Amino acid sequence: MKATHHPPTLDHQPGTTPAVLLRGAAAYLTRHGWTQHQFFDLLADTCGPFPPACASGAIMTAAAGRCLAEGIGTLDPDDPEARTALTAMRVFADWLDGGYVPAEGFPASAIDVIGDWNDHDGRTLDEVVECLIMAADDWDRIHTTGGAR
Repeated sequence: MKATHHPPTLDHQPGTTPAVLLRGAAAYLTRHGWTQHQFFDLLADTCGPFPPACASGAIMTAAAGRCLAEGIGTLDPDDPEARTALTAMRVFADWLDGGYVPAEGFPASAIDVIGDWNDHDGRTLDEVVECLIMAADDWDRIHTTGGAR
């Protein structure tokens, strides 16, 4: 993120900041595995209730506390889980590509930005985890509470 870039201020569920969800997503990927080109690898040998996920899938799972194999679109947009997941994805997409407008000039969704980045040839699990944590750290640095930590 550029020093002059100001990430969007987004509504989020009290106590569940985007940083908390991004770190939760990093922990999920470290423990359960990472995949590309799909939200979840439901055919993985060790799938169980928590299959390997892409970055967006891991953020959704961190918000909901369960695998959303059918996608975030199945959540009620008024549901706090959906709002916190979408907020964290928007924050991460903005961190990856401030403003996230592709070369064509059409606004891209946060899921598209994260998906394109996640699915890039040569991307690694370590890089995904590191970026999720760095984005969380930036969120906390920018959104201070003003009190003792």
